Amino acid sequence: MAIVDMRKMHLLGLKKEQDKILSRLQEIGAVEIIDIAGLEEDESKVQESTFHQKMIKELSLLDSKISKLMFGIEFLEPFVKKEINPIIYGKPKVSKKDLDMLLSREEHILSILDTISELDQQLSQLKGEESKIKNRIEQLTPWKDMDIPLQQLGPTEKSVFMPVIISKKGFDDFKIKLEENQLLAVLETVGEDQDDYYCLLIFYKDQMKQIEDISKDFSISVQEFAGLKGTPKQIIEEDNRRISQIEEERQAIRQKAQTFSEQRFNFQILYDYWSLEKDKKSCALKMNTTEKTFLLSAWVPEPDVQKVEQKMLEVTESIYIEFNLPEEDDEVPVVVSNPKLVQPFELITELYSLPDPKGIDPNIFMAPFYFVFFGMMLSDAGYGILISIVAAIALRKFKFAGMGKKLVQLMCICGISTVAWGAIFGGWFGDILGLKPLWINPLDDPMSVLILSFVFGVIQLYFGIMLKAYMNIRDGHVADAVMDQGLWLVFLSGLLMLAFPQTQSIAKYLSIIGAIGLILTQGRAQKNIINKLLSGILSLYDITGYLSDLLSYSRLLALGLATGVIATVINTMVKLLGVNVIGWIFAIIIFIGGHIFNLAVSGLGAYVHSSRLQYIEFFGKFYESGGRPFSPMEIRTRYVDIKD
Repeated sequence: MAIVDMRKMHLLGLKKEQDKILSRLQEIGAVEIIDIAGLEEDESKVQESTFHQKMIKELSLLDSKISKLMFGIEFLEPFVKKEINPIIYGKPKVSKKDLDMLLSREEHILSILDTISELDQQLSQLKGEESKIKNRIEQLTPWKDMDIPLQQLGPTEKSVFMPVIISKKGFDDFKIKLEENQLLAVLETVGEDQDDYYCLLIFYKDQMKQIEDISKDFSISVQEFAGLKGTPKQIIEEDNRRISQIEEERQAIRQKAQTFSEQRFNFQILYDYWSLEKDKKSCALKMNTTEKTFLLSAWVPEPDVQKVEQKMLEVTESIYIEFNLPEEDDEVPVVVSNPKLVQPFELITELYSLPDPKGIDPNIFMAPFYFVFFGMMLSDAGYGILISIVAAIALRKFKFAGMGKKLVQLMCICGISTVAWGAIFGGWFGDILGLKPLWINPLDDPMSVLILSFVFGVIQLYFGIMLKAYMNIRDGHVADAVMDQGLWLVFLSGLLMLAFPQTQSIAKYLSIIGAIGLILTQGRAQKNIINKLLSGILSLYDITGYLSDLLSYSRLLALGLATGVIATVINTMVKLLGVNVIGWIFAIIIFIGGHIFNLAVSGLGAYVHSSRLQYIEFFGKFYESGGRPFSPMEIRTRYVDIKD
């Protein structure tokens, strides 16, 4: 299969029927609205249309409403006892009748949101007060043994009572300094922590300047207790009582919030409904309008053209609709269509980049290679059985969608490849079953597996080069296909055949013909004949890139060996431990845990490195990426399925 052809739809309709037309397009889910109003490029154009101004105002109101609903949903989440998991059971279905009944009570439901907002504000205020009290308790705790009310600290008529914090390292030196200066001061320690002493420094008022100067030398800080009355112990006790009261008030608010928990589902329905309405109005902003009509342009996949036209005529006959081919400078979105067996492999390409609309869809060509490479890298039949079974159960039990569904399907398919290669290499949870390989044991004959890896590499690299040649021929560049791909195939084939004595006689001629051809043609874009020749000669250096690409396929052997070696080591440990009852307990734990760990690590490695071989070695030969995904106007809901 290939990239789906797109058609540009132009639809002219009456403005009074705009909403129901957009609603039907949303239900069809096969139309991507094009911004022909130009608002994305020039927001000042909004001022030119009263209709657009109205739409923007309505969108602002919808945003506000949707934000409030989301707040209510998130606020009530902790108070919902049990919620249906949409991944397992799917989204709850809501009929049009139930939705209409809910919309008729929307004013009351929104008033509940206001009440919930007040409860949230109360909780926030309590949290702020609690945080402030806890900070004060933390501040006062080192001073709790000081029995002087805090409001009495500071200067009196003749003396000063100053609470200070002194580093333990400088404490003794500070006392000595006071004595050396013959200052009549009393330093009383009332508390301490790991680094500091908390002290009450009492001295005559007229010695203030000297005390301050000495304090600066020892980086002594003065503790402030502004606005606090009573002893630290009294204040701490009062604060702890207030914290208990705050918790009681918080529980009362939570109990009140609990009574609204059943409203959360209503909030979810309204959230999805108004989100759909917002999508419609956002699309309306992209259209051109007059007083009584509107013009809509959109992308439609070619297979859906007839369906879209039929559905539009079912809504109203007072429309004009046409479908045209894309123009040269159009930014066409990309949709790929592949057989069901290939669709899971689309995930690999999507994680890289969608194909250019004028390129080719690589998935059907890449899928067989990825299937083979993943199984060869993991290469344990036991692991493959586990992967396929777990993935198959997950597909039946859970309601996966999008990329998540493709990933699980991919694992199920690749598990089958792993079983096949595990049987070929004799890997069944390592060597625990003692079954002989159907063909090669990588541990006994790694060179054969390495050669096989390089064979697969040559096949894929050649295939990538031939796909590029096909693209050139398709675009009318036959000469480019011959000179840029054909000559390289000749040159590379000659070099490969030199490795076999039976073909060496013809191989050297192929190599020479290919090399001369490349030297004469690869610099054809240069104007100067010397530059043409130099560019041609330098092009032969690209052989190092092909060699590097080919060597990359040695990872097929490396990862397969790693899986088998780790599995064998785990089995050896199990056999050594299984000598008595306690040993067997540990052996079972090591067997299960070890093989799960090996499966996880090796499976991840197989996924990543199989993808890398496609991205770097295969796609690098022909793939033109950069396509924009097709983003149709459709019913996309987060919490519920709104039917009809």
